[in-house]
Amino acid sequence: MKNKLTKYEVDNAQPKNKEYNLSDGDGLFLRVRPSGAKSWVYFFRLGDDRRLHRITLGSLDDLSMKDAREELKSIRKLVSKGIDPRTARAAAKAENSQAITMQTLFDAWIIYVKATDQMSELWAKRHEDRWALHLKKALGNLLVKDVNRYHLSAVLEKMTLSGIKEETRKALTTLNLMLDYGLKHRHLTENPARLLKPKDFNVTANIPRDRALSLDELSKLWIALDKATTSYNSTSIITVSAIKLLILTGARRGEVAKMSWKELDLQNGIWSLPKERTKNSRAHIIYLSDLAISIIRNLQPITGQSPYVFDTSRNAKESHIREDTLTRYIARLRQTPKSNRQTPSHEDFSLVNMEPFTVHDLRRSAATAWAEHLKIPPHIVEKMLNHQPLNKLVITYQRATYSEQQKKAWLAWDIMVRDKMASYATNTSKD
Repeated sequence: MKNKLTKYEVDNAQPKNKEYNLSDGDGLFLRVRPSGAKSWVYFFRLGDDRRLHRITLGSLDDLSMKDAREELKSIRKLVSKGIDPRTARAAAKAENSQAITMQTLFDAWIIYVKATDQMSELWAKRHEDRWALHLKKALGNLLVKDVNRYHLSAVLEKMTLSGIKEETRKALTTLNLMLDYGLKHRHLTENPARLLKPKDFNVTANIPRDRALSLDELSKLWIALDKATTSYNSTSIITVSAIKLLILTGARRGEVAKMSWKELDLQNGIWSLPKERTKNSRAHIIYLSDLAISIIRNLQPITGQSPYVFDTSRNAKESHIREDTLTRYIARLRQTPKSNRQTPSHEDFSLVNMEPFTVHDLRRSAATAWAEHLKIPPHIVEKMLNHQPLNKLVITYQRATYSEQQKKAWLAWDIMVRDKMASYATNTSKD
């Protein structure tokens, strides 16, 4: 059997007037050209075909002797199965030239769903934010054809461990939708995200919730929020203010988080949400109470130079508070208090004994209180929540906005919140 070439022989092979080959055994040769260029070539026969074929593995500059021998093993396996390695290489090259990254697929999917009106601007933006915050770094540069369930699991498990379980479930939805699009357009042969379930990451499916905080619970939360800002911290004040606005307005988490100064008419107590910012793509007016206006005005010295009311970026960039920041803050309020703390903290008045609740439950809590305690008619509550009627006939003919009724309802809610907070604080101080 031919002895293998040594590194010395390879490095010191000198050019001649004609190209020549040095055998490394098993059909592998080092080809030396008159120019001095060196490359690895493999000579082989296929099946009963006695013709000698040749394939160039690569230049010595790009492929070391060790790597050339490893490459040879793969090529010889193909030949043993009657497969021409040149054809296999050409197919792989063609496939790679057409392969796209996960980032490219995500961008194409977002453009598609917007162009075909399959998704509102608001929902598309939520997928874009989720991708940018949680998925892009780990998955963006991977080729779609190479992505498997383990790549996806690693990202989702990391999200779960960071405490954002609801975002984990939604991230899985984002991956499912974009990879379904990739499957439809033949960028992959199966959707690996469909092999994963929310329970794999200790999160539940999106089951409708019915948790509504009582007035006493809302009072306890409000006082906990006040105690969280005892020591001045701009980020804490901004976060607490956003949560209080959720209670006072019944607006959605994303609507409050991205509230901009240009949407506000504080003189007249009006918050105008454009259709691009609402879930159902319908513009919405929220009438701000005196307490809500006061909370917003208190932020002007902190975020007045930013486009966003709840800006936590601390620099000139346009950056609103993240929705999951509100979720995390509520979760932290529900942690067990730490002892021997020298400075005030949100943990000094924890909600550890309260039944679990989420940020979105605050919207439901407000709506429940409007109906049960303020006796606001259901159709007014629906208007205040900017819910779209299920009956298409109602959508077509019910054009009334009930502006005055809504305004009175929000003002009545303001009074109830103030009275309840004061009453609760007095009663708890006596205990």
